[in-house]
Amino acid sequence: MKPSWAKHEVYNYFDAFLQQSILNDDSYITDNPGIFTIANLDACVTAFVDNPDTGDRDFDAKSRDQFSNTTKAVQEVFAHFIWLWALSTSDMRSWGKKKAVTRFLGDDYNDKLNEVFVDGGIGSAGQRHKLNKPFEISYLLLLFRDVKANLQLKQLNDISSIKVFIEELCKGLYYDNETTTATNDEKLRRAGKEFLALHHILLHLCAPDRYEAIAAQKHKDAIINTFFSLLDKENTDDLWDDIDGNILAIRKKLDEVFGYEVSFYDEEIQAAWNFGESKDDISEVTLFEYKKAMIFYGPPGTSKTYSANRLAELLITKQYFRNKQNIKEYFENSDKIFEGHVHHLQLHSNYNYEDFIAGTHIEDKSSIVKPGYLLKLIDKVKVDKLPHVLILDEINRTDISRLFGELFSALEYRSKKIKLSVGDLEITLPPNLYFIGTMNEIDFSLERIDFALRRRFLWQFKGFDRGILLNMIRYKNGELQMNINDADIETFVNRCERLNKEVSAMPELGESYQVGHTFFAEIVDIFKSLKGVHSGRLYFLTQPVNILWEISIKPVLQAFLGNMDADSKNDRISELRKVFQNG
Repeated sequence: MKPSWAKHEVYNYFDAFLQQSILNDDSYITDNPGIFTIANLDACVTAFVDNPDTGDRDFDAKSRDQFSNTTKAVQEVFAHFIWLWALSTSDMRSWGKKKAVTRFLGDDYNDKLNEVFVDGGIGSAGQRHKLNKPFEISYLLLLFRDVKANLQLKQLNDISSIKVFIEELCKGLYYDNETTTATNDEKLRRAGKEFLALHHILLHLCAPDRYEAIAAQKHKDAIINTFFSLLDKENTDDLWDDIDGNILAIRKKLDEVFGYEVSFYDEEIQAAWNFGESKDDISEVTLFEYKKAMIFYGPPGTSKTYSANRLAELLITKQYFRNKQNIKEYFENSDKIFEGHVHHLQLHSNYNYEDFIAGTHIEDKSSIVKPGYLLKLIDKVKVDKLPHVLILDEINRTDISRLFGELFSALEYRSKKIKLSVGDLEITLPPNLYFIGTMNEIDFSLERIDFALRRRFLWQFKGFDRGILLNMIRYKNGELQMNINDADIETFVNRCERLNKEVSAMPELGESYQVGHTFFAEIVDIFKSLKGVHSGRLYFLTQPVNILWEISIKPVLQAFLGNMDADSKNDRISELRKVFQNG
């Protein structure tokens, strides 16, 4: 299915590229004829694939050097794969996609390039697509060289036959890499072993009726894990034998539930399965299901509590969907379902064992033992089949070892009765009770955490994430109707990202002292306030940025730098200010 919001130029331009460059040998991004040859593709492979640059420089600098001894025709052929890498992604504007090409070819190509750059696309390709840019482009280069080499052998004489061949190649390389007979090119086979977004993007572009517009394998896995009850399978062992076929079947079942053609990226549906980007190959939901106790730690303002809530909601959703009859009810009443199954405690220095587990209280001049919050919660949880999640905010604000007491043993020996130190009470953790803690690492070093606690929880670092910040600013921009253009938002987020890279690299600070998203997202509120009092023209990237620096970012960094001598601190702050205000 082609998503309703998809830019249909993406599909048209892809088809035109197949016709013009693969079948006719002509450049598609310029008017240069006859350059898209096997010889030029071989030269690209020699320069880029056979002689990789693994240094720390950016992609553009490295690729320009790799192609410095090649002809302009070879460079232009390679630029097609930069264009194709960016073609379908919706989180790049047309000017950004064009700039990605001219950064490689040079600014003299600005007037030579055809209007083949789409503003938006067919969906976000995700972080992996951007971080793995050299591998994605190597894959494209090798794959289309293989297509070109097989034109006569496989009788590929029109766009349809080429698409069928690409589909066979992508499926073979991704799902059956070691034994596939779809290619004899060992370089292409090796490139195809990577977890690449373009495997999935190409499948969709070639056959949108069979492959959803999903770029990440992790997203496909999460969708099947969440909605598999819709497949009516008695045995789930073969769920992964036909991933794309099963996803298509799930989507058609959801079409029936909603009464219209849906997308997995519709806001309501995506909220049910997508926890968000993660650099790890195993989703946090899967890890949480196994361990049942997790702690999110990191700098202040990095959405740890929000992430804890989302993780809890997804765990509950996943279990709720085990019965397909629950799916329609879920979409009608999800807020009430979460309200009854996600529990919160804001911990502080005065909150103790007596409040949490059990304690002795004086009533009518007699001492009586009363169960605390956790024991009362357990009584509620054990009569329910669905998961219950207890979120412990600011877990480091209290004496954790004393607060938890016998809970340490109960976490390790689920369903076993553990005798408490007060009265005749016992604690038994039901299997459907899960725990998530949050903590700011700068307030409490991990090295000071009791080993018993560290062993019983999974620890997940939550640092700065440009994707989360982008979403926060875009949401605020729409909600407050500020009409800040995407190019300015992208530039601002790039500056925030560079600032945090500098912070992470500083020996005095490091990754744990990154500035969180919530501090940066305040830029939209500042912009709104200024528009109400500013009489002249207001530039988003000047006055609001300067004010945000003075009232929020600078004070946070000064606090982080602590007791450093004044001159050194001022020097560090000045360096960081230049990065933030000037990019």
